[in-house]
Amino acid sequence: MKALNTLISTILLSFLAISAQADSTIVERFSDTEVKQVLRDEGYGSVRIIEEGEIRFKAAGNIYVLYNHDDGDLHLYFGSTGLKLNYEDMNEWNRTTRLSRAYLDNDMDIALETDLLSNAGITQDMMKAMIQVFVETSVPRYISFAQDNDKN
Repeated sequence: MKALNTLISTILLSFLAISAQADSTIVERFSDTEVKQVLRDEGYGSVRIIEEGEIRFKAAGNIYVLYNHDDGDLHLYFGSTGLKLNYEDMNEWNRTTRLSRAYLDNDMDIALETDLLSNAGITQDMMKAMIQVFVETSVPRYISFAQDNDKN
């Protein structure tokens, strides 16, 4: 029985090691299906491919679009309506905040974006970290900033 437990433990550890190695394997780009699966595995909701290169998902009640570019770069977008800011506010955010950029879209709605460049390769761990920072830190801070500076 002890030998069986040892064998099972060894097999489980091997699977964990293989899984961890897959998350840190450097690739040139991910397919939309691979991005979709990573988002699902990370627990994000309503994950779907809108069209080639555009994956939509939800987190904490917000909708995001992750653009998967042909060159392997990943571009994450959050937009919101109902809050009015001006270009001075956008400049303030961009001047004082790292890892994202804010702007007013064509309808004067607020938007926030971030990128993960794949020049030297990209890993699932890098993708997960970029998404997590954007969803859990950047966007909540941006929403708070926008509410504090709302011109309505």
